[in-house]
Amino acid sequence: MNTYTALVAAQVGNSKKLVKTEVKAASAAEAKWLLQAIYGFHAVTAMPSEKREVITSEDLSKPPTPEQQRITSLKTAKDRASDALTAERDRQKKQSAMKTLSSLSNPASS
Repeated sequence: MNTYTALVAAQVGNSKKLVKTEVKAASAAEAKWLLQAIYGFHAVTAMPSEKREVITSEDLSKPPTPEQQRITSLKTAKDRASDALTAERDRQKKQSAMKTLSSLSNPASS
């Protein structure tokens, strides 16, 4: 999938404005078809052009060292554990609330 940009005529109030729009598609023809399906047949003013990404020197930086990968892995595990703890606390609170609700709606007979 490539990213394509095209100008689409949009009705804003009483005037039409050209809006730069991006769409992901396999080809320029498919991108135009998608834009026509979304915005209308006459809304696409020109054939979509492929968006080219410029690779900078930061993108070509060295891969992380094993130590950096280990730290990243540990941080990810910590975040997962924190999310699991929050989810478990929420589950227990919900279970307790449901138990309380159940006991209020069905009082025990004496």
